[in-house]
Amino acid sequence: MKDPLGHMANRSSAAWSRRAVLGAGLALCGLPARADDEDVRAAMSEDFGTTGFEPGRIEIIMPEFSDSGSSVPMELYVPSAMTPEDYPRVVRVYAARNPRPRVVALYFTPACGEARIETRVRLGSFQDVIAVAEMADGERFQAVRRVNVTYGACEQAIANDQFPPGWEPSIRTSVPEQAAPGEIFTVRTIIGHPMENGLRHNFRGLLIPVRIVERFTCRAGGEVVFSAELEPAIAANPYIAFNLRLSESADLDFEWVDTTGEVYTRSARVEVG
Repeated sequence: MKDPLGHMANRSSAAWSRRAVLGAGLALCGLPARADDEDVRAAMSEDFGTTGFEPGRIEIIMPEFSDSGSSVPMELYVPSAMTPEDYPRVVRVYAARNPRPRVVALYFTPACGEARIETRVRLGSFQDVIAVAEMADGERFQAVRRVNVTYGACEQAIANDQFPPGWEPSIRTSVPEQAAPGEIFTVRTIIGHPMENGLRHNFRGLLIPVRIVERFTCRAGGEVVFSAELEPAIAANPYIAFNLRLSESADLDFEWVDTTGEVYTRSARVEVG
């Protein structure tokens, strides 16, 4: 099996020097050093039991260049029949130059109709974004996308409390009121949440704890049809768009789970006929 990070294994001394300079810049910004290739390999091994994956049919659609790493659009697509025998059970995304190697884990079902999602991510600097898919039959494969970020290493190191007493997120969802049986339609969701990444300090110099939306779930008629495990690398105000295919009318129930354990919900009705 090929090493998913093999293309990054043989760096020149100049590349290592550049990394040292970037690491020093991070220290000046008050941020911890970034993850590295070994951290990504360790995360893959923990998640999948191995680190070697052949290139496969994952499309990672991201800009080649981004001025800011604070909110970089990312679209993932895994071509498949979306039957019980042929669909991606999970797609996991990694980034080797972020403070933490994991970005997001996406759990599809055949009810999605198409294994495609859109979201926005945080990237610490120029790096390869790696996606690994595990299919229903156990096949695993990966894809890699290089993204060059101009400003990403030095996020705001000092911040005010973004969760005042009584704070609640704003939530918006968008679904069609009607759909034809078997028609694939897009569901769009956004929750107004700061996604505090645990890397910043308050004005007293104390580290602000991580507080993010850790999990998103969509149910149709009470059955889970799509879910995602989010990491601090998901941009503030998490936006998730995915597809569904229904055979009959159903209530869609959306759920976001906060690090604090608080659960935020919304519902929408789709009439099929």
